[in-house]
Amino acid sequence: MDQKSTDSLTDQLKKINQKLESIDFSKSRFYIYNANPLKFALYNFLAGIFHSLGTLFGTVVVAALVVYFVSQIDLLSPITAWFQQIFNQAINEQIIPQISQ
Repeated sequence: MDQKSTDSLTDQLKKINQKLESIDFSKSRFYIYNANPLKFALYNFLAGIFHSLGTLFGTVVVAALVVYFVSQIDLLSPITAWFQQIFNQAINEQIIPQISQ
């Protein structure tokens, strides 16, 4: 590249940088939102739907994993054995009277 084209590119880059520095981004965001309100509302609506569906899907997956792992743990047999031990002790100590035939 020759010197002239390099200087031209440099000048163009300087102009672009000046334009970027002059933009007030808080105002430009306002202009983008108001440029097409229906399009903006549609995008926000779709974003909300997809956010909700993603949350729902994640919750279903986590709940299914929790239910699966809890079902693999045998929680009922220790509780049943404990109740049966208490019941047998109560019968042996004659707290519950036995019906004689």
